[in-house]
Amino acid sequence: MAQILNEKQKELIEKIGVIHEQHGMQPLMGRILGLILVIEEAEVTFDDIVAHLNVSKSAVSYALNFLQLQRFVIYRTKPGERKRYFYLDIEDWDQILKKELCNVADINSFFKEVIELRGNAKPEFNNKLKDLCEFLEYLKEEIPLMFERFKKNKS
Repeated sequence: MAQILNEKQKELIEKIGVIHEQHGMQPLMGRILGLILVIEEAEVTFDDIVAHLNVSKSAVSYALNFLQLQRFVIYRTKPGERKRYFYLDIEDWDQILKKELCNVADINSFFKEVIELRGNAKPEFNNKLKDLCEFLEYLKEEIPLMFERFKKNKS
């Protein structure tokens, strides 16, 4: 464990964990992501995670397996060492984010089906669903354009 974390770093790791927990991820998984983001080296060993977050090895093992399956975290080894160094898989962040945003927009087909099947007992609700559908259609069209504008503005 090369780096010692200060209180602000520890608090930020906890905040990141809470945010991820609010989005359905287990707290430890979010804290591991927070640790990797906050730590200066931007990579941690299994033992670093156990020590920094003061959690059991089995909990870390489970969390890392999940994070690797979801392609949030990957690892590398260093010549002459058996340790794995875990880091965030952000090389293709734009493609990953674009895919995730498009997946959200794709749920629109379900909402359209719901609207077709619903009666008129709650027109206010139906209108809100229709607005949601319109927004998701708009989002689906805008996502690729947003990424193009971003790349153009960076150049």
